[in-house]
Parts: sequence; C-alpha cells; structure tokens
Amino acid sequence: MERQMLDKIDLNILATLARDCRTSYRSIGSQIGLTSKSVKARVKNMVRSGVIEKFIVRVNPAGFGYRTARILVRTNKGITKDGVIQRVKQFGDLAYHVHHIGRTSVAALIIDKSLDNKIVQSLNNSLRPAIINRISVSELPVSTDLSETDLRIIRCLLLSGARLEISEIAKEVRISEKTTTRRLDRMKEGRILEFSVQCDPASMIGYVQFAILINVEKSHYRNVYERMYKEFQENILYHPSVIDPNDSLIFVLFGENVFRVDSVLVKVDSFEGVKSADVYILIKWQYYDNWIIREIDE
Repeated sequence: MERQMLDKIDLNILATLARDCRTSYRSIGSQIGLTSKSVKARVKNMVRSGVIEKFIVRVNPAGFGYRTARILVRTNKGITKDGVIQRVKQFGDLAYHVHHIGRTSVAALIIDKSLDNKIVQSLNNSLRPAIINRISVSELPVSTDLSETDLRIIRCLLLSGARLEISEIAKEVRISEKTTTRRLDRMKEGRILEFSVQCDPASMIGYVQFAILINVEKSHYRNVYERMYKEFQENILYHPSVIDPNDSLIFVLFGENVFRVDSVLVKVDSFEGVKSADVYILIKWQYYDNWIIREIDE
C-alpha cells in the first residue's frame, strides 16, 4: 500500500468528512478553494493509502430504546486488554471499542434500560482482577420514532456504504428521492444518525491521532463542547456525539507530536466545568453495527 504524507488541505478535507462524510466534494471544494475534481482525487488518494479505512454511519442506540455505558477499565497482570473486552461482550453488544496505547481498555456497551442499576456491580465482579475506573451511562434523549422506512434506509446505508447517493438509496428502499432526503435529514437532526470516517492512525504519517475523554459537570457540558471547537478547531477530527453520556465528552484529534498532545490535555484540564481529562494515543477506533442489522431484521 502506498504511504502518503498528508498536508494541511488533506487534513482539512479529512476533518470535514469525519464530521459528515456525506458532504459533497463540491461543497468541500467551495470551502477550501478547490474544484470538486481535486477534492475527489485527494479523497481517493487517502483511501488508497489507508488513511481513510471506510466511510461509516454511526447509529444512536437510544433510537432503539437502549442506553450506552462507556466503560474505562484498568487491566492487571491477571487479565489482558483483549480479555477485558471479551468479558464486557458477555453483557451485550458493543457500540465501539477503542484500541490505544496503555493499560486501560475503553469500550461502549449497549444495555437495556432495565440493567442500569445492576451493570456496575455485575461488571465489577466479572472483570476482576481488572479495575473499573469509570462507567458513564447515556440518557435517552431521542424523541424521533423510527418508521419502517427509516429502518430500511439505515440498513441500506450500513450494507451499501455511508456515502451512497440519494438516488441509489431511494431506488434500493423503493421510495422517492424527496422522501429519502427528508427522512435522512430528520434522523440526523434527531441525533439518530451521524456520518463519519474511520481513519487508520498508523497511516497518518507525521501526525499522532489521539482521543481525549473529558468528564464534565452537566451544567457546563455545552460550554466545554463549544470551547473545544474554539480552541482546537484545526486539530479536531470529530466528536461522536450520538453515543455521548451527558456528563462526559470524547473527541478524536490529531497533533504533530506528543508535545502537542500534552499541550491539548493541559489546556482542557484548565477549562471551567472540567472535572478530569484523559488522553489516549489511538491504534484503532472500532465501531460495531451487527447489532443494528439484527435489530432491524427482527
């Protein structure tokens, strides 16, 4: 695989697609002063070099009546990080699993709301000798009811690709393009769907890809969120908001070196309303969608 050095334009394009991979090449080009053809060529190069592994659609478990428990576990000599994840999977499906440097495992477990009060103790018992540092359980803020048409659209995107053209989705689902656009917009606005990219940190030559997990006071959630984009607009790849609990934020960023990573952490720690912040140097951020297909098919 041909390795590629990314320049500022590539990073700008990548960040735009990471926040919404359905953004058209023409729209991206108008923002950065390139033709749609040039943008498409750069994206194609990033796909070929492995920087962009795939375009993804993130689905909010709350849309199906589930909560998400983000779990931070510190491993011990008696259990590996892979062992921790395998035990967590015994409690349900994963929304994502963060592969990163260090002895901490980070994963988001999809749980039924009836398990909220039982999950902490059950996980504690199962994961020993590993130690649970923190569990944050999401709320159920989604009010959008998913119709049968919505479910067919989601299934189509998961199986055929997040950048599938409206005309192709409409044809597959057998509805009009106008209805397809309206239903997609409604699900995005209702925080049911997010469109992004999965990047390979090893292929981002010259940059360190890292995640920062911020524990916040609920009353400062919005202020910290806005401050992150104000301070680190040029470094943020994306913020997977559909799976965020309302007392914590997680952002995926990139920096030129570990010194930049450390400076971001120090700055975030100083924000009003931040209780704590931790950085994870990424190896891979893996999303799972098999549970969604199963839910739709059932």
